[in-house]
Formats: sequence, structure tokens, C-alpha cells
Amino acid sequence: MTPAGDRTERRQVEPDDSTPRRLPLDVEHEQLGAKFSPFAGWRMPVMYSSIIEEHFRVRTHAGLFDVSHMGRFLIRGHDALRTVQRLVATDISGLRSGEARYTVLLTPWGGIRDDLIVYRRDDGLLLIVNAGPAEGDRTWIEDHLVGDATLDDLTDITCLFALQGPDALEAITSIASCDPSGIAPFTFVNASVAGVEATIMRTGYTGEDGVELMMQHTDALRLWRETLIADRRGDIAPCGLGARDTLRLEAALLLYGRDLDQSTVPYEARLGWLTHLERADGSDFEGREALLEAQARGPSRLLVGLATDVRAIPRTGDTIVVEGEVVGEVTSGSLSPVLGHPIALGYVKPEMSDVGRTVTVVSKSKAIPARVVDRPFYRRGVTPMPKWPHRGASTRPSAKDDPR
Repeated sequence: MTPAGDRTERRQVEPDDSTPRRLPLDVEHEQLGAKFSPFAGWRMPVMYSSIIEEHFRVRTHAGLFDVSHMGRFLIRGHDALRTVQRLVATDISGLRSGEARYTVLLTPWGGIRDDLIVYRRDDGLLLIVNAGPAEGDRTWIEDHLVGDATLDDLTDITCLFALQGPDALEAITSIASCDPSGIAPFTFVNASVAGVEATIMRTGYTGEDGVELMMQHTDALRLWRETLIADRRGDIAPCGLGARDTLRLEAALLLYGRDLDQSTVPYEARLGWLTHLERADGSDFEGREALLEAQARGPSRLLVGLATDVRAIPRTGDTIVVEGEVVGEVTSGSLSPVLGHPIALGYVKPEMSDVGRTVTVVSKSKAIPARVVDRPFYRRGVTPMPKWPHRGASTRPSAKDDPR
């Protein structure tokens, strides 16, 4: 077994973006004016108007994301639960049909192969995984199937949308056969939405309330269009990966490939709450011994939030320095549209992780003064929201305002 502390060359390689795959609604996104960029092997809409406008649309009203690039695997069979139970850090033996759980896939050395959500369905367990490591995840799971368990890849026959924001539930209620507000977070139901059979999931990745919708790819265009006009005020807007990134960063939600990879042990990423070393059913799981060793040893680094009052933005890969000593590295950074100043996530030595500590981020020979702050940076219903943009505002920020 590779020691958990050995970090040599274990980062997963994302798919080749030279000929990216296209979303089923690629033409629709083009017609909506989307600007595209390769991401994790897919041609993805980055923005339609501007990242900042789309960011505020989600924070104040509602935004619709096409996230069909994410992998969707259905594990079936009597041994489906046993298969997934042995591959994730979390005890899911008590998960009931209609419930979901956030967790991580582990490597033998206790690193994070991917973070994902497991949905317990009547016909098996649905795993929604990140696009970058999806192909590797599929191979890993297939190599570890137990008994009669099988893996069905639903990625090419379904689509996945995310409607997020304070107006999201009201909008979906107006076109659904059920009231999503009665669905608890991290649960899901099957329902008719705009005449389309879909799964409504109370999950998301923006720090706002909302739903994710999964449907057959043949029904996707109808559901996309009907959802965009579901709000009678016309406040739902299509949103791209740019706003999805700034939204998740404000909420301190981690991005696989930046904030997490196979060299990351859950305790370092403050995800120890996901690790259930002792299971109710007494089962063992991949990476358990390595996690026991890592827990006894203690983390060599810890994830922290950083903020700065200057305009310079800490970027992925920038070093974090205290009194001339390199103590860590930035993994994600951006301007926070809501807070109005740059924020970042990164790893530092544990003794440098206390809130309030001042550090310096070295970015392209530029020294950026920063401080360790509480996470998340933005809290729904707590963080004050700037007045702009107003409902119905006709002035749109230009691309130069986008915090990329």
C-alpha cells in the first residue's frame, strides 16, 4: 500500500480537450449566445452575458445551468449497495430510497479519487460524478463490482440541469406535478416537469436553494426551454461554468482537480466528517487502513479560506508565504462578486491555519497580503447582498468585468 503521506505524481489526468464532446443541447446554447470553452473533455458554455451578471442572477433570482457533462452511473443488482459501500468513505448502509448522500471515492492510499453524490433509488444506486475523472471512476467501479452488481452508464442517454437561486423552487412548482419545497435537502422524487418525466433532486453547487433535474436526453430541449420561462417575472437566465465557479467558491464548495485530487486525504480537506471508519454493517472499504494511519498521524496540511482587501487575485498554484517561508499553495481564487474583494482556497501547514492569521500570496512575483478567514465566504440569508443588479436592469457588465 502506498503511504498516504506520499504525494508523488498521483494527480488524475483530465480527458484530452483537443476534440471535446458536445452537450446534447449544444446548438441551443449557441443560439442563446453562449461563449464556449473546453472543460474536462467537453465543449461547455462558459457564459451567455457575463459571469458577474449570471452570478448575481443566481444569488438574487434564479439561474439555469446545463451540467450534463457530469457522469451518471447506475449500480444495479442485489449487491449494488455492497459494491458502493466498499468504495466510498461514508457509511451509506442506512440510506433509504429517495435519499442522497455526499461522499468521496477513495484510492487504496486514502486519497480522494473523486467527490460525488450517491442517490438511493428503487432500482439501484445512482452516482453523479465529476466529468474530469468520470472515465477513470467508471473503470475503477467496474473493476470492484461485487456479486451480481452491474454498472449502467446513463451519461449519454440522460441530461442534467441545475436550477439555483431564491426563485428556483417557486418556478419549478409552477410547472411540476409536485411541490419541490416539500422535498427535504438531499432527497429526490420522480415527477412530471413541464410534461416531461424527470427526477427532481434537492441538491446543488452554488450555495443557494434550488433543484437539479435529470431527464432522458430526448426530453431535454423541451424541459430546458420550459424551465427558462417558468418564472412569470422572466428572471430565470441561462448560466455558464464561469458563474458556477464563482458561486461555488463563495460558498467554499470544493472543485475536484483544483481543491481535491488523488493526493488529498479527506482530513486535509476538512472532510473528515465524511469518513466512517467503523460501519454499522461491519464492512470494510477501500482506503480504510490508510485513513486509520492518516488519522493517527494527523494532517500535514489543512484547507483554509483566504481573503484580501487589494484588487490582486490569488490564483491556482500561487504560493502562500509566512515570514519568508513557503507554508502552502492556493488551489482556487477569484474576485467575489458579492463581497467585492478577492477570495481563495488553499492548503497551509496546520500551525498556520488559524483564522485571522496574516499571510502573503506570491503570484507571478507579486506579493498579495491576505488573511485566513472563516468558510464559507458567503452564507445564504446572512451575507448582505449588494443592490446591483436590479430586477429588469438593461445594462449588462462587459466581459472585462468577469473574474476569470
